[in-house]
Amino acid sequence: MDGWYKKILVPVDGSQNSLKALAHAVAIARSFDAEISILYISVLSQQVPLYDQVQGSQIPAKALTNPKKFAESIVAEALKQVPEGIRVHTHIEIGEPRIAITEFAGQNGYDILVIGSRGLGTISGLLLGSVSSYVVRNAKCAVLVAK
Repeated sequence: MDGWYKKILVPVDGSQNSLKALAHAVAIARSFDAEISILYISVLSQQVPLYDQVQGSQIPAKALTNPKKFAESIVAEALKQVPEGIRVHTHIEIGEPRIAITEFAGQNGYDILVIGSRGLGTISGLLLGSVSSYVVRNAKCAVLVAK
């Protein structure tokens, strides 16, 4: 099992479940001397027109006013959860989360994708179904869903 997992992808959205997924990824990274990539997908171009329809959802207003800074803050918060000694990279992409996560994993040769079972994607969940279910069905690598 020595070389099973060398590259771990963890999509984050700032939710508790995505941070739980990151904790699982850290444990795997320690066990296999692997590297972690933290991925944030910005979907704001799709969300802004719907904002009035979903008042009270979990999208912070600052995500709409300064999406780049918001994305960087989510990634920075996730980085704080990764202990020293674990190799980690960060990526911010724009797209529809379930597709972008799946394609990013495939294009970059990840061995395992660790994803939270539910996140902050209130709008995505409403319109598109569960991101984690889609990723489980469509990813070309192993997927661990953290609850």
